[in-house]
Amino acid sequence: MKINKTATALLAFLAINLALAGNGQAAGESKKDAIQKSLAQATNVLQTRAGTEPVVLIGSSLILAPLWSVDVADGAFFKDCMQHHTSSHLEKLVDRPVVSLATAGQFVSDTYLITEKLLNGKQRPSVLIYGVAPRDFMDDTTGGLAMTSVFDSLVETKDFSKIDKLFFNNFDERGDFVLNRSVFLYRKRGRYQAKVQDFAAKLENKMLAQLPLSNQAGSVAGASTDANSKSASSASLAANASAVDPLANFLLGGDRDAVWKQSIEEYAKRYKHFNAKQFEKQKECFRALTALCAERKIKLCVVAMPLTDDNLKLMPPGLYQQYISFVKEATKESAVPFLDLQSAKAYDESNFYDTVHLNSKGGEKFLSTVSNLVREHDSVAASKLTTKTY
Repeated sequence: MKINKTATALLAFLAINLALAGNGQAAGESKKDAIQKSLAQATNVLQTRAGTEPVVLIGSSLILAPLWSVDVADGAFFKDCMQHHTSSHLEKLVDRPVVSLATAGQFVSDTYLITEKLLNGKQRPSVLIYGVAPRDFMDDTTGGLAMTSVFDSLVETKDFSKIDKLFFNNFDERGDFVLNRSVFLYRKRGRYQAKVQDFAAKLENKMLAQLPLSNQAGSVAGASTDANSKSASSASLAANASAVDPLANFLLGGDRDAVWKQSIEEYAKRYKHFNAKQFEKQKECFRALTALCAERKIKLCVVAMPLTDDNLKLMPPGLYQQYISFVKEATKESAVPFLDLQSAKAYDESNFYDTVHLNSKGGEKFLSTVSNLVREHDSVAASKLTTKTY
C-alpha cells in the first residue's frame, strides 16, 4: 500500500510533536515561569497543611507584599517574596496555619481557577481572604483571560467544557486553546521563533566577519536601517526576558523616589485604556468565584485593598467607581462579607512601598484587619453551633 506525501508529512509532524512534548514534560519544572513556579510551591505548602483548615489568602502581589514585608520586619528574611507562601505574623494572631495562594499579576479569573482547582476536600480553608483591586479586573498590558501563567499552568484540555463560556469570547480563542493544548510546536511557537531569530542573527554576524573589510563596510553602511531595527528588536527581547520574572528585586529597592516613579510609570501603562470587554469578563469570573465558594461551603471574605492617591489618579475615568460599585453589589447579592479598606482612609503614603504595595508598617495594619475578620467568622460559626432551633 502506497502512502502519499501528505500522510507521510502528517505522521512525521505528529512524531516530532510527541517527541518534543515528551522532552518538554521531562523538563517540566525548568520550563515554568516565575509565576508558575511560585504557584507550584504554594500548592505544595497547601498540601502539607491538608486537613488543618488553614486561613488562606489569595490575590495579586498586593497580598504578597504585606505578608512578606511584615515577616521580614519580624526578623525572618526571604530573598524572594515569590517563594513566601505563608505568614508567621498572621499565624500568631489567628492561632492556626496560614497559606498564601497569591501570585504576581493575578486576575479575578486566575483566582477563580486556583480556588476551583486547589481548594476542595481536605484542602478546604476555614476562611478564604480575597484582596482585590481594580487592576485585577482590567490591565491594558495583558491579553485575554486564557493567556495568563496561572491559566497555562492549571487548565487542561478536559476542562474546556467547564471554562468555555466563562473564559472565551469567540471561535478564534477557542481554537487557539485547543491548538495550544494539542500541538506542542504551536504552544511553543514563540520560544522557537525567538531561537530561529537568534540563530539567524548569529549566522549573519559570522558571515560578515568572514568578508573582506571593504565589503564589511559596504554591508554595514547599506544595512544601517536594519541595524537600528535589530537594536530595537534586541531591546524588546531584553524587556521580554526581564518580564519572565515580574517581581525581580521586588520590595528590595532602597531608593524610595525611584521606586515610586517606576510604580507610576508601570501603572500608567496598565491603566492606559479602559478595556471594557476584559472588565466585563472578569466581573463574570468574580460572580463565578462567589458561587463556587457557596457551593463548596468555603467562607469567603473580600477585602478592597488600599491604594495611594497617585495610583488612583492614573486610572481612566470611571474605572475605580465601576470596580468598587460592582464588588459591593456582587458581595451583597451573594452574602459575602466585604470590607473596603480604601474608603476607610486608614492608610497614608508612609504605609506603602510604592503606589500600590503595602510595606511592613501598612502590612501590620492589614494583617490585624485580617485577624479581626477571622475572629468574627469564628464567633459567628460558634454562635450558629450553640443556637437552639425549635
